[in-house]
Amino acid sequence: MTKLKKLISPNESSIIIPCPVSNQEIMQRQIDYPILDNVMFAKKYRELQFKEILITMGSVEKKIQANFCTNPYCKWFGMSQHTYRYNNRNIYRYNTEGTFNKKFLTCNDKIFSDSYGPTLNSFAKPLSNWSLAEEIKRLIDNSTLGDLEVKYNFHKENCANSNLTPFGNPKSFHKKGVSSSNSQKYQCIECKKNTNVLPSQRRCYTYNQRRNDILPKFAHQILGRTPVKRTIDILNIGSSTYYNKLEWLFRKCLEFLEKHETKALKNKQFDRLWLNTDKLNYYLNNARKKGHGSDKSYKKERPMFPTAIVATVDSFSRYMFRADLAFDFNVNLEDIEKDIDTYKENKLYNYAQKNARYKYSYYDSTVTGEINENIDDGSVDINVLDIRKHYTNGLHVNSTYTAYAHNYLVKNMINAKKIYYVTDEDASLTTALMRVYSNEIKQGNVNVFTCRVDKKLSREQAYIEYINAKESLESYRDYNKLNISLKETAILKLEDTLSRVKLYDFIEQNGKLYPIRNKGSIEHPYPYKDEGNRYVNFLTDLSHLSNIEIAKLLYKADLRAVNTVFNQIRRKASILERPLVSGRGEGKSYIYSNLNPKYAHYMLTILRTYLNFCQTYKFNKKKVTPAMVLGIAEKPFTIEDIIYFS
Repeated sequence: MTKLKKLISPNESSIIIPCPVSNQEIMQRQIDYPILDNVMFAKKYRELQFKEILITMGSVEKKIQANFCTNPYCKWFGMSQHTYRYNNRNIYRYNTEGTFNKKFLTCNDKIFSDSYGPTLNSFAKPLSNWSLAEEIKRLIDNSTLGDLEVKYNFHKENCANSNLTPFGNPKSFHKKGVSSSNSQKYQCIECKKNTNVLPSQRRCYTYNQRRNDILPKFAHQILGRTPVKRTIDILNIGSSTYYNKLEWLFRKCLEFLEKHETKALKNKQFDRLWLNTDKLNYYLNNARKKGHGSDKSYKKERPMFPTAIVATVDSFSRYMFRADLAFDFNVNLEDIEKDIDTYKENKLYNYAQKNARYKYSYYDSTVTGEINENIDDGSVDINVLDIRKHYTNGLHVNSTYTAYAHNYLVKNMINAKKIYYVTDEDASLTTALMRVYSNEIKQGNVNVFTCRVDKKLSREQAYIEYINAKESLESYRDYNKLNISLKETAILKLEDTLSRVKLYDFIEQNGKLYPIRNKGSIEHPYPYKDEGNRYVNFLTDLSHLSNIEIAKLLYKADLRAVNTVFNQIRRKASILERPLVSGRGEGKSYIYSNLNPKYAHYMLTILRTYLNFCQTYKFNKKKVTPAMVLGIAEKPFTIEDIIYFS
């Protein structure tokens, strides 16, 4: 029978990441720290840049190493660092250049016997493999449940049967009925001690929960963009009850997903998937903790802090595979300070730090009076951590690290022969895809497209541009005397555009031509009504395809699905909605934004479950859910099915 579940703490994680730094090296770092300057110290201990980091997930072991060329047209794309012997000296596949905290990889342009083709610099920024592994661990732990275990004492002192339990020796105990929570009571035959055991899921789905009658109504309130205070007033509950119910519903959604998503996707094989991946930014109310509001320090954090949500959505069914928050609400600042002291991270290059993924932002009026941000490239500063202790628990995470971990988990979540990714022109998203899917991209099983829309246009201007594009397509169809739909016309026009554009330059080596993609997006001939102008591009090698085949792929490149899901999230969750106009009309108000991002994470999981399995839309004259269209569900579920664990 299924046991009751609980959220695991970081200390209970089953994910193991062995420390890649030996004890001997740690001791040597302590010796060198006061002797060597920053540059010399960082150079001496930079070997973690290309070192594989082992991560154990249950019985599965994986190795993380993401520092390599991210240009799919370069011969070194996806290949790890390697040392060659050339003219009696060592030559490396990659060189690291740049200033102390702004390093980038350059590819060696020597031609070696093991690989042929052009050498093209992607100038990829090296990431911390250790920190990438830690971010993967964080995302897994945030969505993992453990069994609620209790240590029982079934006997009185000096009982002759003190080593017996009713689970292994049922004949030594009497069953004495059930408690008010439907848990079984056992009595020792020898000492007559009565003991209650935890009920199973089926016996009591609301164990240790009061006001169970409000659960369905509570779920509908939070999914209807009702603010926290308004929900509390409607249900006549306290703030602590609200957040306890939110956490309880979050656990129920994780249990529901384990049964209806994880197992279903594990057994599902897709021939082809079109996926949208993008970021949604919302503003966290970066409030000071109680008792820390009187600090008059010149250095203080920004009151509004942009927080990124990375999501991946199936473009056909609108099924949201994952939605991850780039904020670590479980991080302990004292642990980071301990890491700084142990590994001397404030003298290391960013890519050699354990905590490289965290970012910090604060006002420093002692210097220029402006915001001083070391979001992406700054080294860890203990003074910044001291400031952060006055604010909401947790730290923001560099979205590149979250995007990498997010896509890494999506990759292990689905089985597909071919995947076509569409994203915007955000470097943090594209570099994450190139690093995670490097092998699949080289094999031609994964291709990456970009899509950009002119967001400066008003709704009216966008509609005018749409009408102009539609009229242009109709004129093209009439001029060429075509008796086909506008969609087919748009594909033919795209093919015509591709034939007039030089997509590739070719470099000849050893009698073979190697393609290099020319930069530049292509205007889509048939945008949506609210887009105005859409520009599409492909980042991976499609030189083996004809222009008509490329045109058919480019026609499908849009971010409609993920934008629809983001709009649904905005409309259904008050803490994630767009800012309101302030009372004076002078600026934006983030009055509904949450103070603790942990609850935004809870809401994202609840929303993902509801939107995927419960909310319907019309498809082929039927009401279906994204899970039904994807093929992992046969019917729409209700919020009651999630609460009562159907």
